[in-house]
Amino acid sequence: MADLNGNQTPTRFLFDPDFCEKRCPICTRARRGVRWARWLQRLELFLTFGGCPWGRARAKKYGVPPDQPRPAS
Repeated sequence: MADLNGNQTPTRFLFDPDFCEKRCPICTRARRGVRWARWLQRLELFLTFGGCPWGRARAKKYGVPPDQPRPAS
């Protein structure tokens, strides 16, 4: 779909849960156990009551909060 200027609008969901899962520089490192990333993520979870929008979308899709790895299926 194009807007009035002919630019293409993004078709992906604005807060993609897979961004948190695979590409987020904080969440991916925190789940691997990097100390500074875990600290920063805990602070973010506390201040935003559940994480950033991408983390909340991940929690909704996969059923686990952004600071925990997905269960192996």
